Amino acid sequence: MDDNLTFEQWYQDLTAKEQEMMRRGCRILLSRTFLIKAKERELFGFFARNTSHMETYFAPMGYTMFLERDYGIIMLRDRQEEKVEAQETAAVNKKIFSIRESVIYCALAWIFMDRMGSSLDRAIPIRPDVLTRTLEQFGIGAGFRTEFNKTQIADALKSLQRFSLVEVKGTLGDEECVLVLYPTLLFGLDLKSMEKLISQKKDSYLAYFAGAPAGSESDQETETDEASDEEGSEDFE
Repeated sequence: MDDNLTFEQWYQDLTAKEQEMMRRGCRILLSRTFLIKAKERELFGFFARNTSHMETYFAPMGYTMFLERDYGIIMLRDRQEEKVEAQETAAVNKKIFSIRESVIYCALAWIFMDRMGSSLDRAIPIRPDVLTRTLEQFGIGAGFRTEFNKTQIADALKSLQRFSLVEVKGTLGDEECVLVLYPTLLFGLDLKSMEKLISQKKDSYLAYFAGAPAGSESDQETETDEASDEEGSEDFE
């Protein structure tokens, strides 16, 4: 495509299929931040070939489209240096995760980094027990026990899956279930902030995830947990 064309001229030159691809890709980016080569190869290729025009499209919304070719990721980032009326920041593209979701995110990112090798843009399948063993190594619960049970892990994974961080293939607990980890795990997580948070909140994490007696409502957020959610949030920007 000719980058010298205006966006309107470029769009009119697209085929009906390409226009639909653009609309579908925009919906994905606006709803879950990431477009992944390992998951949506054709859409990724279209947006990667037309980066300048798509940046023009997203700019008025307050977003910059970021292309990371090595990892096969396209993502939207807030242009937070720009202000809109009433001195508010530009469009906000963030999700604040709960403590449980944040820790499971951290465990999945840890696993991905350990297994990624030289192929940075590939998806990595793992068995669910790899996640539970990693959580045990973190000292936070012991997998599918009452204090940190299958339902709680499944709910957290469902939330992470909405943002194309992981995909659950099958039903958690079934022998054939597989978790597919995506390179996006490396781009929604502020590792330094998470390390600091885990260091500061280690005792409360242990109490929250592993200290509640069987049968208690340990899956309910307390006021303290809710207050610390923002500190442990993952920023998609």
